[in-house]
Amino acid sequence: MFLHPISLVLFSISALSPHAPAPASPAPLTFTQIRPAAIPSTADELVDRLVRNAAALDATLPSITAHEVVQTYASRRFHRQQTRSEGMVQVVRIASAGTLTETHQMTAHNGKPVASDDRAQTTQPSDGFIAEQEMFFSRSTRPCFTFTLAPQPTQSDPLQLHIALSPEYASLAGCPSGLQGLTGIARVDPATHQLIHLERTIPTQAGSPISFVSTDYAPASVGDKTFWLPDLTISTGAQGKSSVYTAVYYSDYHQYAATITVLTAASQ
Repeated sequence: MFLHPISLVLFSISALSPHAPAPASPAPLTFTQIRPAAIPSTADELVDRLVRNAAALDATLPSITAHEVVQTYASRRFHRQQTRSEGMVQVVRIASAGTLTETHQMTAHNGKPVASDDRAQTTQPSDGFIAEQEMFFSRSTRPCFTFTLAPQPTQSDPLQLHIALSPEYASLAGCPSGLQGLTGIARVDPATHQLIHLERTIPTQAGSPISFVSTDYAPASVGDKTFWLPDLTISTGAQGKSSVYTAVYYSDYHQYAATITVLTAASQ
């Protein structure tokens, strides 16, 4: 259900950690990528654009990899624990199905390298990298939510959508389960109409182990193209009787390519 599996195990904490690394500076956009566009006048027009953006990203994003720093702050009464992990995220396109699969692998934990023999145990699949925006901005799930466009103070301020569950949510087929009480916010860059911030809150009593998730998006160059990809993800929730605050920083996006070496009989 659109949850980041490592969030309760390794999710980071930027606001509570004075040593948290600063988010990587986004790659600059070219003039053609930031030419002014008409500001959507209704929530439906803006959501239409975000749905198209999410579909285009899902269809065109190549296999990529990025550096990942995960900081976690867990507290239980007077006991507090902070951890820092470092590794990579891989989002790989499966050619036969055309779909994207996601894995996370940690290579260092609290400043100590993770042995190569142990890395297989630290590799965790997830679908939270892209699925967070697809949760709200896909043609199949759009009827599950209502969107309200907030007044824009000035034309340079981000556009802001307030998100809630549709009154028909419980009776609609295909809606994600376990979202009772959900509220959300989406902020959109007014020049490019790209999503720059997305957050959702689910009351703890709804049974979700993660009560709050937010993602900041920024332009990243992959090859000769620019995509708006996660820059920082923050989550809060519970693991057992402990409260967990996590932040994940992404940087150094580049195209991922697997190489295969074929040995001939003469080379053996």
